[in-house]
Amino acid sequence: MAPYGQQDIDNLRSIFEMPHLREKAVFLDTQYRMPVLIGEFISRQVYNKQLKTVHSITTAKSCVFVDVANGKEQRKGSSWMNQREIQVAMGLARKLHNSGKSYRILSPYDAQRSLLESALKTENLPWEDRCFNVDSFQGNEEDYIMISIVRSEKLGFLRENRRVNVMLTRCKRGMIILTSRAFIEGKASLSLVGSLAKELGPRAWIDSKTVNGIFNSLA
Repeated sequence: MAPYGQQDIDNLRSIFEMPHLREKAVFLDTQYRMPVLIGEFISRQVYNKQLKTVHSITTAKSCVFVDVANGKEQRKGSSWMNQREIQVAMGLARKLHNSGKSYRILSPYDAQRSLLESALKTENLPWEDRCFNVDSFQGNEEDYIMISIVRSEKLGFLRENRRVNVMLTRCKRGMIILTSRAFIEGKASLSLVGSLAKELGPRAWIDSKTVNGIFNSLA
């Protein structure tokens, strides 16, 4: 994987994409972090089926999409935010906290990350080291990862498969993705997130108004 900031450097490649270095490179072909469903999806989509997964969680319930149908992307300075996704995230954060689950919240956009952190403070929930933008969380992991996609009209971050790959590979037990189903099944259908949603099918989706049963759907 290219390092943080790779999007600012044209044609920056990983070691595996540089012929003179590739000969001596060693591909670590087994991952133990992600549940099987997520690991196998990433293997097919990103690593040409070369990545093997060893993990005790094999159920499709390890990944849940929450349809925030009325969430709208809004520009905030040079970044983006989605107020409705923040509201839904707070309800889920309280449930995760009350159930004693270890979790982190990720977003591709720093404006959203900042607002999520502020919302946790307002809700009197633990907020320190809880919300991260995707780039700053590269190399880290947590039992449960909640992701706020933010965008509802244009792809933005979702065009960058390397960074989306980082975003989708941080969880050890389960992943909750907050986004608009219409957007993911429409304009974002060919993105990595869109491909994941398509593979999981309709059963992976939960309406944002009925998230009370979300832990019946998570592993």
